[in-house]
Parts: sequence; C-alpha cells; structure tokens
Amino acid sequence: MEDFPYFLYDPILFPPHAGAMNREREGTLRPYSATNPDLLVKSAKTSQSLMLDVKKVMDTLATSKPFSNRLMTAAQASKTSVMIDMIRQIGIKNEPDITYNPDGIRFDFYPKAGEENCHIIVSLKWRDA
Repeated sequence: MEDFPYFLYDPILFPPHAGAMNREREGTLRPYSATNPDLLVKSAKTSQSLMLDVKKVMDTLATSKPFSNRLMTAAQASKTSVMIDMIRQIGIKNEPDITYNPDGIRFDFYPKAGEENCHIIVSLKWRDA
C-alpha cells in the first residue's frame, strides 16, 4: 500500500457526480411524456409474422442437408438469383435480403412495404475461420 500515493479529495478539482447534482435539483427536471405502447404492440405483431418466416427457413436449413449444400454451392458460385429462388420455394411471405461471404450467410427479414417498424437478422456460419 505504501507504493501508491494518497490524494485528498478536493471538491473543486473533483466535483460531485452529475447524478448527485441532479438529486439536489429534482424539482427542476422535466417529467417523462405519457407512454403509448401502440407502435410497440404493432412492431411485436409484425415481428411475429417475420418469426414464422425465419422459422421456416431455419427448419429447412437444419433438416435438409441437400438443400443446405445446394444453397452453399450457389453462394460459392455467386448465383444470388438461384439462392433467392431456393428461399422463395420454402413458402415464406417476407423474402429476406441475403448476403454471404466465405465464412457464412446472413438473412435480413423485413416486413412488407408500409410496415417498416421492425426487422430480424439471422447470421449463420458455415466455415470456421
């Protein structure tokens, strides 16, 4: 303990934490606006339909090794249109944006136009780096 210098607390050099100062003038803070959960509820409902599409795609990838192999082969050959067609054939309502690289694939699920209040991103690895 003797190796460490000892400093006295100087309130001029080290003013109290901002939170402590706010407690002193609590009466001057603006109140929060009233909450309205309508948009949150709408976003949650929209995300439920997206989750169904995500589940369909993930179930297909998890249970069909031939499908997964064809998807990876199309990605390696940069055949994005083939990949999109394969995903469409699963029977989903919201088509994801697909990006891929040598290490994996990413699906960005967005709701249909006019409901841009949420989106779901799924990123999967297919190679250990």
